[in-house]
Amino acid sequence: MDNLLNINQVAFILKVHPLTVRRYIKEGKLKAVKVAGNVRIKEAMLQDFNSKEFTPTPKEFPKFRLNKNPAKLFSKDDPFFRLQGRGASLHLSDK
Repeated sequence: MDNLLNINQVAFILKVHPLTVRRYIKEGKLKAVKVAGNVRIKEAMLQDFNSKEFTPTPKEFPKFRLNKNPAKLFSKDDPFFRLQGRGASLHLSDK
């Protein structure tokens, strides 16, 4: 006989919010049963869902772009260093 898990236990195992588990059930992605008015998920169903749902395919990996515009370095002529007033005592040291 399979172990029956409640929503919170499944959420803990999948590392998602309990409402996300309920959404999976509502969308039909995760099968659940009602026992005495309480929603339960069989452990075998959870393992089946986990193997299908969270196995990424190579096309799902994000493609990173290299930044074509490198960061601009601050200089003494930058308006940021000409600020005056309270807390604007930042000075650029000469090295």
